[in-house]
Amino acid sequence: MNRIPLRIRLTAIFAAVMALVLAGAGYVTLSRFREAQSEYGTATGIARHAQQEALDDLARELVTALPIVFVLATIGAYLLAAAALRPVERMRMQAASVTEDTPGHRLDVPPSRDEIARLATTLNDMLSRLQTALDRERHFVADAGHELRTPLSLLRTELELALRHPRDAAELHAALVSALEETVRLVQLTEDLLLLARTDRRQDTSSIEAATIPDLQPVLRRAATRLRNGAPNTTVTIDCPTGLTAAVSADRLDRAVTNLIRNAQQHGHAPIEVTARHDDGQIRIEVRDHGPGFPPDFLPPAFDRFTQADAARTTTGTGLGLAITAAIARAAGGSHGAANHPDGGAVVWVTLPAR
Repeated sequence: MNRIPLRIRLTAIFAAVMALVLAGAGYVTLSRFREAQSEYGTATGIARHAQQEALDDLARELVTALPIVFVLATIGAYLLAAAALRPVERMRMQAASVTEDTPGHRLDVPPSRDEIARLATTLNDMLSRLQTALDRERHFVADAGHELRTPLSLLRTELELALRHPRDAAELHAALVSALEETVRLVQLTEDLLLLARTDRRQDTSSIEAATIPDLQPVLRRAATRLRNGAPNTTVTIDCPTGLTAAVSADRLDRAVTNLIRNAQQHGHAPIEVTARHDDGQIRIEVRDHGPGFPPDFLPPAFDRFTQADAARTTTGTGLGLAITAAIARAAGGSHGAANHPDGGAVVWVTLPAR
C-alpha cells in the first residue's frame, strides 16, 4: 500500500466515496419517484403500465448516467490530485539534487500562500540550518588542522635538527625539552578537540547530567588556588555560599571555571572575582576581571572555537577555552554568556541546573 503513489491513493478514496454517493443518490431518486407515483393512488390498466414504463426509463437513465458521472469525476479527481501534488514532486526532485557539494541550493517556493508554500519555506529554512552546521564543521576542521600544524612543524624541526648535526648532551637535552613542550601542547589540543566532539554529539550528556556536585564551593576554591599558584601576582576571590549543588560532574565544572579564570588572567586585570548563586532555579557562576573588557565586535563570537580577541595572542593559546566552557554548559542543560561590566572589565558566566 505504501508503494502506491499518493495521487492514486487519493483518487481511489475519492472514487469509493463518489460511488457511495452516486449509489445513494440513485436509490433516493427511485424511491422518491415511487412515492410520487403512489400519491396518485392505485392505477389500473393503461395508467399503471405507463407508470411502470416511466419508472423503468428512469432506472435505465440512472444506470447509464451515473457510471458516466462516476468515471468523469474519478478522472477529474486524478487530474486534480496530480496537479496539486506536482509542486511537491518538484520540491522532491530539487531536494534530491542538494548534496554536500551544493549546499546552497534551495527549493522553489510556489507563489500560492498555502500549505505547500509553507512546506517549501520550512524545508529551505532547514537547509539553511544544515548549511550553517556544515560550514561550521568545515571551519572547525580547517582551524583544527591549522592549530595542529604549528606544534607538529616545530616538533619535526627539533627532531630533524637533533638528528642532523652532532650535539652534546646539553643541546640534546634542550631539544628534548622543546619537543616535550610541543608534545604536551599537542596532547592538550587533542583532548580539547575530543571534548568538544563528545559534547557536540551528546555522547556523554547522560553521564554529565547524572553527576551532581554536592557543594560547589570546594571545587571553585581548588580551581582558584591552583591558578593563583601559577600567577602569584593575580588576586582571585571566591564568593560562593555553602550547599550549592549543580547537575554537572566535578571535573567538568573544574575545567569550565579554570578556563574562565585563566581567560580573565590572560586578558584582564586583577582582582578577579568568582561568584556563584541561585538564579531562577539555576546555578549562575560569574567570573569578572577589571581589565579593558571585550572589544564590542568580539562579544558575539566570544564562545566560538578558535576565536581570540587579539591576533597577537595566538601563540599563547588555541582559542578553545571559552568554547569548551560553553560546550560543558550546553551538555549539562545550562547556558553561557559574556558582557562588559558597566564599571569596567569583562564578565563571563555559565548557568547550570540546580539539584
